[in-house]
Amino acid sequence: MKVYQVVLIALLLMSCSGKKDANETIRPVFYQKVEKTTTSQNRSFSGVSQAAKEAKLSFKVGGTIDQLNVELGDVVKKGTVIASLDTSDYLINYNKAILSLRNAEVQYSAAHSGFQRVEKLYAGNNASLTDYEKSKAQFESAEAMVKTAQSQVKAAKNQLDYTRLVAPFDGTISAILADENEMTSAGRPIVVFSSTSNIEVKTSIPENMINQIEKGQLVTVSFITLPGESFQGMVNEISPGTQGASSYPVIIQISEPSTGLLPGMTGNIQIPLHEDKAHGTIIVAPDAISHDQDGDFVFLADKSNEPGLYVVTKRVVNLGDLTSSGYEVTNGLKDGEIVITAGIRFLYEGRTVKLIDQAK
Repeated sequence: MKVYQVVLIALLLMSCSGKKDANETIRPVFYQKVEKTTTSQNRSFSGVSQAAKEAKLSFKVGGTIDQLNVELGDVVKKGTVIASLDTSDYLINYNKAILSLRNAEVQYSAAHSGFQRVEKLYAGNNASLTDYEKSKAQFESAEAMVKTAQSQVKAAKNQLDYTRLVAPFDGTISAILADENEMTSAGRPIVVFSSTSNIEVKTSIPENMINQIEKGQLVTVSFITLPGESFQGMVNEISPGTQGASSYPVIIQISEPSTGLLPGMTGNIQIPLHEDKAHGTIIVAPDAISHDQDGDFVFLADKSNEPGLYVVTKRVVNLGDLTSSGYEVTNGLKDGEIVITAGIRFLYEGRTVKLIDQAK
């Protein structure tokens, strides 16, 4: 009798189970298609500010440095006299050139008057051709002497002007390479002059991150000596060659530097690093994640033999960080797979579902 009861109960259960499968509704579910996405994460790098434009200023002539009008760190306006040489010898040469010009002009005036007189006589047949040509030659020679003297005056004036070293643009004195009363030669640097209107920051990026930044990318720069201030910068140059231990020099152009920002200041650069698409991250909605004795898992929707219908399968996954968009999945999913994102508690492996676009 007991055996009969057990068999009867088993048959009833099988009958109920078959009835459930036959009457089970096809559950609509929301989903997302697995796709690697690029993420952007700010990374901090240190750098040092430098002038985008820098010049070693030197005299065009040699001599004794008479005055050095600047000190290290001075901010100088365009046209300011930075240093000057002793002008004694150059002033003497200039005055000599002026005197030579005046003498040449006197000779020119006399030769011109003489030529005009002989020219009139020759026109009236009262002077010979020889006298005419001689007078004309004297006039042309005097004229050439005036032009030569004028050139000498101009050259002497330039030499005199070259004894003044003038700032070519607004900037700051970043180095002084000579002293007053010191002899210097033409072309020898006297000061290093840096622009204050164009400041850039030089930093180094490790080789494993260099492909995650690009020219023209915007960054944020702050400086220890300028607390409370931050500056917008732009990646202006990425060197193709390494520097030191497998790092690449990168130049950041500061968009609007303040008057307090000077070359040589240590800065902190916040650069958004864009992850390579090929090595991107898979992000899954938090509602898609479940947990059981096997660990974290998701339900996937695999195509069935019936058009428009899918079969549920379970997939254990490894999770990374929780971001604002969802969980990072570091292992267990690949591009193109379909993850069910809602109604998880009603699902089990083998259940038939229909996909619904969440946007609808």
